[in-house]
Amino acid sequence: MLVKDLINFLGREVPFDLAETWDNVGFQCGREQAPVNKIVLALDPTKAAIDFAIKHQAQLLVTHHPLIFSPLKKVVLSDPVGELLIKLIKHDLNLLVLHTNLDSIKDGVSAALLKRLGIEGQGIIKEGKRPDTGFGYWGFLERPLEKDEFIDLVYQKIRPSCIRATGRTSKIHKIGVCGGSGAELIPYCLQQNIDALVLGEIKYHAARNYEYAPILIVEVGHYESEKFVLTVLKEKIGKFIQQRQEEVEIFIFEEKSPYKYYK
Repeated sequence: MLVKDLINFLGREVPFDLAETWDNVGFQCGREQAPVNKIVLALDPTKAAIDFAIKHQAQLLVTHHPLIFSPLKKVVLSDPVGELLIKLIKHDLNLLVLHTNLDSIKDGVSAALLKRLGIEGQGIIKEGKRPDTGFGYWGFLERPLEKDEFIDLVYQKIRPSCIRATGRTSKIHKIGVCGGSGAELIPYCLQQNIDALVLGEIKYHAARNYEYAPILIVEVGHYESEKFVLTVLKEKIGKFIQQRQEEVEIFIFEEKSPYKYYK
């Protein structure tokens, strides 16, 4: 199997043109003709993720967040992005990125988060460029829960370092989720009478604006809200490899959040 085979497959499953205009997805570093027998999946193209891939002698690193966001004027060791690019090239490690296109497919980042909470998905919160694409996902709890019960459920399922919440105090039944940053979905949630929105992060001023809104906003951490999609991605790629009767190993690199919490 070649890198280009996986690029073409993922381009069909997670179309690159679904990405937001400000985003940078797709093949970011390497050779499309390079052979692949080991793949590493990670949320971020960090030094630790790259070292893990090198240690496991992988030829392809697939990440959710891009290494290159905007055009580069130089690639030098003194620059954090340049340092990682040089390391990738030096070790013949290819980099493929699935960012907001992975957010917007029906079985993408938010669907994986909702499934983790044990909730069956019913629909997309903000419709995207094509049918069955968009941002955020929603479903119903088996029974309505009090605010504290719901927050405890979120903690038990996700196990974040901490949870911050604001907004609604009455019972919770209809749940929306958004992996990563998702404050822009709150007006859509209100229109759809969603009782609680679980997301990765929300800025202070947005949280203040919705402090008394009839929706509970639950922040669990950016990394913590997105990491579950790696298992979905592994299953998707695994089926493709099996269909082609190829021998390719897939590893998931689970890195911790960059934040450290103190009392």
